[in-house]
Amino acid sequence: MLVDTHAHLNFRDYEKDLERVIAKAGKAGVAKIICVSSNIADSEKAVAIAREYPGTVFAAVGIHPQKTDPENADTPENQIGLLEKLAGNKSVVAIGECGLDFSPAPPGETDRPRQEQESLFRGQIEIARKYSLPLIIHTRKAFAETMKILGQNITGLPNGGVVHCYSAGKKGIAAVLNVGLYFGLDGNLTYDPGLQSVAKLIPAEKLLLETDSPFLTPEPYRGSRNEPANVKITADKLAEIKNQSFTEISKITTNNAAALFGL
Repeated sequence: MLVDTHAHLNFRDYEKDLERVIAKAGKAGVAKIICVSSNIADSEKAVAIAREYPGTVFAAVGIHPQKTDPENADTPENQIGLLEKLAGNKSVVAIGECGLDFSPAPPGETDRPRQEQESLFRGQIEIARKYSLPLIIHTRKAFAETMKILGQNITGLPNGGVVHCYSAGKKGIAAVLNVGLYFGLDGNLTYDPGLQSVAKLIPAEKLLLETDSPFLTPEPYRGSRNEPANVKITADKLAEIKNQSFTEISKITTNNAAALFGL
């Protein structure tokens, strides 16, 4: 059995064939999927999808550091309040994705001031603490700043969380381990030699498998929409890198997901 711990099933990319995508994942041995959010509307949809597919899809509710809903004029404080209400839902297993991103916003998103990003991040850490939920952490061009905030606030978070799509290289491994977090590995593991060399050094008991669907499609399907079923490809590659069997890697990463998210 495999778990895709990070998929955006709440994106428009899956509006027409969500049922087929989930069924395909099941046939590939992906028994559980965490539907991750980037704004309030996404979070509401994640909860709705998890209710529709109980025991298979679980929700993570959160606010991305960059503004993924530029038309939303609501204040960050109000958004945190709305998020807190959603966090109490039984289908919610994590807060995220949240964190810091100091890179230029991609098309369809807008930059947030750093102070606003930090305020939103800290607010979501407090929600995670209140509901005893782990964090799904997004960090880009802001690793040191993200680790500093986590180091200051990790007390009281029983499960810590995961650094989604880990990209801080060999030098960042110790910092992540020091605050008790997991490392998320995605489809780029199949074609990024640098990430492959980093993955060799991360303890297997701290690794989680992700797709980041619809993004980061693994080889040999790069250029097409990613799906949770493809987490099996990443697991295959990780097994090769770690010189372990597919069965061993599947068991380890599934157990890690169960421990972190209470699946």
